[in-house]
Amino acid sequence: MADFYNQRVQHLRADGSFVKQWGSTGEVGIGAGAFNYPTDVALDHQGAIYVADGYNDRVQAFTAEGRFSHKWGGPFAMNVFGPFNGWFATVTGIAIDERGDVLVADFYNHRVQKFDAGGTFLTSFGSEGSGPGQFLYPVALATAPGGVVYVADFGNHRVQKWRSR
Repeated sequence: MADFYNQRVQHLRADGSFVKQWGSTGEVGIGAGAFNYPTDVALDHQGAIYVADGYNDRVQAFTAEGRFSHKWGGPFAMNVFGPFNGWFATVTGIAIDERGDVLVADFYNHRVQKFDAGGTFLTSFGSEGSGPGQFLYPVALATAPGGVVYVADFGNHRVQKWRSR
């Protein structure tokens, strides 16, 4: 689970007991395994862990055993506004689709970006606005079979349903 204010991600058992953590409690960081307000966590089909590292404007990936694997996005490309593929302006949500691709809510850029598991950009969808296919601050994601993606559109007070191509 992403522990936003404590700058860490925790692995807990079903009964809530502690197993492991990534990041240093209460310490903001930009290095591998350090966080700046992590917002969400997703697991792929092999147990790899993907973290939406919110204010570092990046995604960090860890192996199923918990070791840092790779990252993409910031921190040196932080708060990049505009249509630059693979760069973010606050990462707020993350989800893995049935093919193992990683979908990332790019909050201030009003879009969702899609990557393969290694962080290679595949596509993006959405733009700023209130019409169909537009977002005002996408905040969370969920995936379903058949390439369906649900996006919580915070600024428009709605959930939009997308179908991946």
